[in-house]
Amino acid sequence: MKKLRLGIIGTGFIAPFHFNGFKKWPDAEIVGMCTHSNRDRLKRMCAEWGIRAFDDFAQLAEDPGVDALILGSVNTEHFAQIMRAQELGKPVLAEKPVVTTLAELDVIRASVARTGVPVMPAHNFIYRGAVTEGRIAMRTGFLGQVVYASFCSNHTISAEHAAGWRSKLALGSGGALMDSGHHQVYQSLGFMGRPAALHAFKSRLLLTGMEGEDVAHVQLQYSSGALGTIFQSWTNTCGGPTDGIRIVGTNGSLQISDALYVNGEKRNTDTDYPNSFVNQARAFLDLVLHGQAPASTLDDARDTLELILLAYQSCETGRVVPLGPK
Repeated sequence: MKKLRLGIIGTGFIAPFHFNGFKKWPDAEIVGMCTHSNRDRLKRMCAEWGIRAFDDFAQLAEDPGVDALILGSVNTEHFAQIMRAQELGKPVLAEKPVVTTLAELDVIRASVARTGVPVMPAHNFIYRGAVTEGRIAMRTGFLGQVVYASFCSNHTISAEHAAGWRSKLALGSGGALMDSGHHQVYQSLGFMGRPAALHAFKSRLLLTGMEGEDVAHVQLQYSSGALGTIFQSWTNTCGGPTDGIRIVGTNGSLQISDALYVNGEKRNTDTDYPNSFVNQARAFLDLVLHGQAPASTLDDARDTLELILLAYQSCETGRVVPLGPK
């Protein structure tokens, strides 16, 4: 059995989820990790996991014993690291956002088309079993005419995140919407497709030491006339029944919270956050080792980033923004 040897870039909170996700699969092996910042944390984590601590990105990426990269570095580092991986012929699983400008994303897409070396967005929420089954159910048309859809999340972030690079617009390129809100946006696109217009608002309510927003609300209208909501907050853990995915049609409803519910009937209970990384790791392995197309693509990443950037434009202008044809 061919085993894909992977290196992780970054020692943030997401790294253990990737490590444990790939550890489940016999055709994968995490062999090393690097960071540009906390060397003590790097050494501690690598010792615990029994992998090599590399000095820097270049040493890890250029090592012939590393076949592919898991990119969990600061947003501003992604573009250069992905393009270097393209030169080296090494596939990348890139944490969201892949990059924060459409121009950079288009350069990456063109490079992948030319080289054939894949770059897969780490859109782990769509690898939850409940989401996979929910999207299949949607295609049967059981809802009738869709009237409304909401994609909402309320949670807090650690003090380290609130004071770290995410607090600076020059590094994060946005606040809650650009970061955690990515999950809500790409899920909305997966279920509902591209909206025709949006109107967005953002606020900084509690995390006043950050330059970006800690809460964002995007109102959507689709070409069918259906309406939608994307809501992302870093201010509380009290979202309760408002959190999750809810889609309502003339003939039925779909909900994903603790499970997938179709017209109130529980269908699939795979909504576990850690397990989404196991499923995502399998998708990346199947892409690299077997050429199987994943559920998350660079086209999805572009659509997601475009919607977020237009939402920020709407926040600044106070106007409804049409998306226009794709």
